[in-house]
Amino acid sequence: MRMWQFRGETGRVVPTLRWSCRVIFGFVISFSVSAAGEDDYLSALQQEAGKVDRPAAGVASAEVAGDRLSRESFESELKEKYAGSAVFYSKLGPGSQEEIYQEYQSGATISELRKKIMDRFLHR
Repeated sequence: MRMWQFRGETGRVVPTLRWSCRVIFGFVISFSVSAAGEDDYLSALQQEAGKVDRPAAGVASAEVAGDRLSRESFESELKEKYAGSAVFYSKLGPGSQEEIYQEYQSGATISELRKKIMDRFLHR
């Protein structure tokens, strides 16, 4: 039972307590080092999140060349890459869908189209 005492007969700290403090201190230091590694993880996540709104390289080159997709291809690409916007697009009337597709054909960016889909859906 003597190893659980904090002070010995002379009033000094028992050596086992010193060892326990060193072990605890080592654990705290190791966790702070692993927390620094999480910053790299978070920055990688932020970089991946930034890629969500960018068009794919193949789509960008097709748009630059003026080769816009057919309406069916446009709608399927919208479903694949922007599922939320595709759901709202599918709930729009045929006239609004045609208007959005025509804007796509005229060169509107996907960000502009997604905003227009939400505006039409919310009747703005």
